[in-house]
Amino acid sequence: MDFRDLGNRRSIQRPSIEIDDLTADDFTFHGEFDGDELLIDSSEFADVKGEGKLTGSLVRSTDLSRSHLSPLKLSDVRFEYVDLSSASWQGVKLHRAEIVRSRAMGFRISLASAQDVYIDGCRWDYATIHIEGVKGALVFNECLFREATITGDLSNVVFRDCDLGGVEFEANKAMNCDLTTSRVDEVARGLLGLRGARITAEQAASAAILIATEAGLTVTD
Repeated sequence: MDFRDLGNRRSIQRPSIEIDDLTADDFTFHGEFDGDELLIDSSEFADVKGEGKLTGSLVRSTDLSRSHLSPLKLSDVRFEYVDLSSASWQGVKLHRAEIVRSRAMGFRISLASAQDVYIDGCRWDYATIHIEGVKGALVFNECLFREATITGDLSNVVFRDCDLGGVEFEANKAMNCDLTTSRVDEVARGLLGLRGARITAEQAASAAILIATEAGLTVTD
């Protein structure tokens, strides 16, 4: 088992993928699918509609823009350089999954569950992310979220070095949500509802006017 160190005594288990065992068999996300130990490389699945599960696989340089997948279960799966723009994935279960250097602009995703998930260097502009619950951690690392909407239970969600400018949060829980290394001063709304989340004193000062306004206070010079 391979673990990714998150610091502060936290870590998540990485996907278990045996690269040498992957096969490039014909696979499609269309209709009902059940894929295992696959290499899906430079494939075209724009506008596809389907449901199913994918296990122990690598998806690389693939177009899934405008795809509609529901329900979807991904276990021990890594996505690299994938286009998820304007896709809609609902009823998604992620277990030891990674999404790296991918486009997720306008992506609508509803996570029924997430465990040990790492998302790195992705653009989530205008996206809608709903989270039902997280075990271990769901980590967004160096992601951009311009005018995205993030809702649900944000407990155990970690935003590392992310730009959250224009984000609208609608959280019902946020215990152990970590915002300490991300930019929060231009969040559009919802900071006040992140009860249980962690920010630094410097972040609190920079976002003070926003927090006061959400609390119903009138801020004057």
